[in-house]
Amino acid sequence: MKNWNLFTGIGLAVLGLLVIIFPTFWFKVVVILLGLASIAYGIYSLKFTKAIFENTSYELSIMIKGIVSIVVGVSAIAFPLAIGNAAWTVMIWILVGYLIISAILGFYAAALLKNSKINRKKYFLENLGLLAIAVFLIILTPNTLAKVIFRIVGIVAIVAGAIIILVEIISNKKVVVVKPDDVEVKDAPEKQTETPENE
Repeated sequence: MKNWNLFTGIGLAVLGLLVIIFPTFWFKVVVILLGLASIAYGIYSLKFTKAIFENTSYELSIMIKGIVSIVVGVSAIAFPLAIGNAAWTVMIWILVGYLIISAILGFYAAALLKNSKINRKKYFLENLGLLAIAVFLIILTPNTLAKVIFRIVGIVAIVAGAIIILVEIISNKKVVVVKPDDVEVKDAPEKQTETPENE
């Protein structure tokens, strides 16, 4: 699409503006998205991760991790919507607890893969990612700090969108000027006429 970058810049700037105006709404969006991600992660763990290694302790730890992920994910979506605004902060702490427990179970399961030929690096990175998200949620927990962080993100999005729009407008205004001296004129090849041979 020709103007894709322009539309991207406008969309990013509008999104940034909405984040600044409604920071509490985006706090709720983060909780719901984490809930959906938790459900998907739980299903993936039960269907794929559990099946890669036949070991009772490994399978049990992954099964617990998967079930807890689904339960917490459903709770993160349904619980705040049913009870109200006070439940959002409570749900954040439940998600933090889930992420820490899930990471511990994940590290334990990865340790059980030591004697197998399975590459454990991605599982360690996966669980470090869970801990990183938990730390991020702890930082977001104070309501005023969460609003400040979201507003900073909004400002960054607006600036990034504005830069993309300006670059796109400037690049569309560029006109290529070709100087006559720069054009190489080639003579047309002379037509050769064949002379009939004398018999």
